[in-house]
Amino acid sequence: MTDQTSDKPQRLNTRLWSRVYRLIFLGYITVLAWELFLGKYRSHGGSRRYNLEPLKTIVGYIKNYESFGVSILLINLVGNIVAFMPMGFLLPLVFKRTERLIVIMLIALLTSITAEVCQYIFNVGGLDIDDVLLNTIGGVLGYLIYKLVGTGTKYKK
Repeated sequence: MTDQTSDKPQRLNTRLWSRVYRLIFLGYITVLAWELFLGKYRSHGGSRRYNLEPLKTIVGYIKNYESFGVSILLINLVGNIVAFMPMGFLLPLVFKRTERLIVIMLIALLTSITAEVCQYIFNVGGLDIDDVLLNTIGGVLGYLIYKLVGTGTKYKK
């Protein structure tokens, strides 16, 4: 009987953390959607832009960073990576089936492709294969941080 009473606080703690992680994930998805479609860096209107040539935009920013400035370079390159890092970190905390690298990579890839296509359709940004690449790298880096921090061993559903 003492085993059941000692397990009760642990189960309560686990449920509490599960809810906290879900709320954080919901907040993250809300902010991500805002930034992808309504944020201050979104262009509304004008001609639709797209790039389907891998590394074209990345190389262009790096080669011409003097004309763009470091802040534009950081926003467009590092920003795309950082924006998807929480996804790679939070998904395994919220959904147990996402605790594998390949799953995180596929979710980040598909989410990014969907976002890019929607940006193109709604004309709130350009469709850019390099953004998909950078976003996917961000999801993978977030997952690697999740694994390095060891969060997966501290919290299990």
